Amino acid sequence: MNALRASFLSAVTLGLASVALAAWAQTANFDDRPTGFLSVRTGGMPPDAWAGTSLGTAKRLVSALQAAPRSRALRDLQFKVLVSELNPPAADGSSPPSLFARKVDRLAAMGEAESLNEMVRSAGGYVDPAIAATVVDSLMMAGEKDAACGIVRSHPLVEPFKRRADVVCKLVAGDNAGAVVAAAALRGNDPALAKLVEVAAEGLSPSVAPPTLLDGPAMVMLDLAYVQPPASALRSTQPPLMRSLVAHRTLPMPTRLDIAERGEALAIIEASKLGDLYIEALRDGVVMPPAMARRARLVDAARRASNPQEVVNSIIAVYGEARGSALFPTIARASAAGLLNIPAQPQFANIAQEAMRGFLLLGDKQQTKAWTKLALTDALNNGRAMAALDRLLPLVAIAGVDDPKRLPPEEVNRWYDVMRQDDAARAPLRGYLLLELFRATGIDVPRGSTNLPETPPAGVRLVSPPAATMQALQAAAAGRRRAETALLASIAIGETPLVDLNPAAVGAIVLALRQIGEDHAGRLFAVETAIAHGL
Repeated sequence: MNALRASFLSAVTLGLASVALAAWAQTANFDDRPTGFLSVRTGGMPPDAWAGTSLGTAKRLVSALQAAPRSRALRDLQFKVLVSELNPPAADGSSPPSLFARKVDRLAAMGEAESLNEMVRSAGGYVDPAIAATVVDSLMMAGEKDAACGIVRSHPLVEPFKRRADVVCKLVAGDNAGAVVAAAALRGNDPALAKLVEVAAEGLSPSVAPPTLLDGPAMVMLDLAYVQPPASALRSTQPPLMRSLVAHRTLPMPTRLDIAERGEALAIIEASKLGDLYIEALRDGVVMPPAMARRARLVDAARRASNPQEVVNSIIAVYGEARGSALFPTIARASAAGLLNIPAQPQFANIAQEAMRGFLLLGDKQQTKAWTKLALTDALNNGRAMAALDRLLPLVAIAGVDDPKRLPPEEVNRWYDVMRQDDAARAPLRGYLLLELFRATGIDVPRGSTNLPETPPAGVRLVSPPAATMQALQAAAAGRRRAETALLASIAIGETPLVDLNPAAVGAIVLALRQIGEDHAGRLFAVETAIAHGL
């Protein structure tokens, strides 16, 4: 799929593909002014982040973005580019759609309905019928029916989407009779939606087949008619659909939790939302698979802890139970609230290493530093504790807690010895990754000064991004083209699992991000890659 075709994926889903290009080409020009709502003060990029990048290049890069890149850090970074209040590149005669329309499309594909609505509202973008339809669809997928219907009633939308949305909004407003009359016009081309309208409006049995087109109106109608989505949708990794399914009341809670756990691991579902679902399931006495029930109880205990000792006990339980599991980062994030309530003080030294892991996952340098200091003090005369700490100190260095420029070779060798003791087969690749990350984060490790491997082990399958993408990334970073570099970093990894990425490419991405001033994002990406490898 080429980049331009990818940029129209959500338009195809909406049934707008035949008219979207014309609509975008003929309406107001949004590329002559900033269109975003995040400023530097509120966590956005500097206004000149597109400086040095042509409009045509910016359009191409935005269209090439994946809806769900495997890196949480890079997903957040591409989101920041899309919603920051940036001065757009100068007009250059590049083909439509506009840069603004492409940002709309990618935010919709990422499932960021509320942020998309805010960006379009602040830019006056509802005047574009295709853009307005995309926002309505996204809001309906997110369950924001009132906000969506407000746009439907106030602004023109492209057909045939408008007819579908009008019928849904009549039902939402309680106009059941009007919805049934309007649905009659859909029976020829959209019989499945028309039948759902009849079921919901007339209180018929929900034993009807779900529609095959699962856009926003369809998902709202499935909910109103109390009809389950098709089984084929439940394994989807599309962010809007995953978020909609997690909230869908017709699905059994274990199914919703399974989708939520997968979605959280893919940075699509918020950890807090997953935690809320765990607690709801326990409150309602839902029968869950044993492992899922155990995870739910761990998170519930962490959330309910009301005094320091209860918090300590819950943290020990979470980190002891989930460590080594593929879902460890997910459970740790879902239960992170307990960590925030415990100060790094000597009486809590027994959970210092667990706290370090948690705050490394959350990207909190100051808290990681405080707990590392406590853990080091506690381990001074405890060989076993120091050996365990040696598994975490490489991550502390990569995270830049003390921003080290050099590391004692004997210390690095000791860390590598622990890796080999833990897993001799995987140690060479982990050691090579560690070396690349040390150098990428500004730590000088002269060649041959440590026992860390300088090359990847033979026979290991590693995925390298396309050479042209990496060359463009490095050139953009060297030119300090901030937004361009950020998007190229995300494009480079795409949907490749972090554990499969060539460590040399990971190091190059981290270095490029640090060159443009995105040190925090670069180090977060480094840490999450290291954790994915089992470090």
